[in-house]
Amino acid sequence: MSTEHVKRYIKKKLIMQLGISTLGHLIDFTSCNSAIDLPKSIFEATESCLNYIEENGIDVIELVIEPQSFLRGDQKQNFIDLVTSYSVKKQVHGPYIDINLCSHNPTISQASIDAYTETYTLCKDLMINLMTIHPGIANSMIESLREYNKLQLISSLNILIDSINNKEFILCLENMPKDTNIMLNDETISDIFSRLNREELFLTYDTSHFYTNSGNVNYLWEKLHEKIKNIHLVDNYTKEADPHPPLGTGKIDFERIIEIINSFNYKGSLIIELSSAKGLSQSVEYITRYI
Repeated sequence: MSTEHVKRYIKKKLIMQLGISTLGHLIDFTSCNSAIDLPKSIFEATESCLNYIEENGIDVIELVIEPQSFLRGDQKQNFIDLVTSYSVKKQVHGPYIDINLCSHNPTISQASIDAYTETYTLCKDLMINLMTIHPGIANSMIESLREYNKLQLISSLNILIDSINNKEFILCLENMPKDTNIMLNDETISDIFSRLNREELFLTYDTSHFYTNSGNVNYLWEKLHEKIKNIHLVDNYTKEADPHPPLGTGKIDFERIIEIINSFNYKGSLIIELSSAKGLSQSVEYITRYI
């Protein structure tokens, strides 16, 4: 990052907090190992990301807990010891592969609730008060059944919120890319929050997911700015996929997005979420032009 960008960023640090997801490191560490030892890879990837953040003066780390089941026994305690040894602010992204809160199958939706409840206990152990979760995937072939998916999501969220039972905890539901058929644009996102009507649920706004749905960012923030407590900064060059390239290499207008965010006095985290840690320095330098 250039000195000019660093100085400009430091002046605005109190307004928004720039962070990095461990996702890129996790993908890099698991991709380069032919025989994957998942707990070891997750531990080493997280440590590498924490070191990057400490060396580069980043404010926040978002810990991707995928899968949460690896964090049991000694592995869990080792992970807790690692993460708590760093002073950076921390938040959690719960598991999302094989997770489907809105599933037609009640066994799957309940298992997804259980996975997030278990991840919440890790948040307590780490003294973390914000977790992002995914709604899952609605029916891809029968559009009429997607109403059932919404109802199942609302039911699952109510159960999860009641299970957590902590009004100080910030539980954020993330908006989804168009191929998931749920939580897509400002209207469908608003609909879920309106039907649920729980003050304990908030929104993680993902820039790439919203882009795939041709969403109106200004409308989203007008409707839900009080609910948005976390932001994933993700670029994209296609509306047919969600590739997570380095920031500034796609088509998303981050300058305009940051203007909108600022107009609503957002003071939360801006989490850079990439498919490879190799693009982190480029992405940090790019986004600090605007924040």
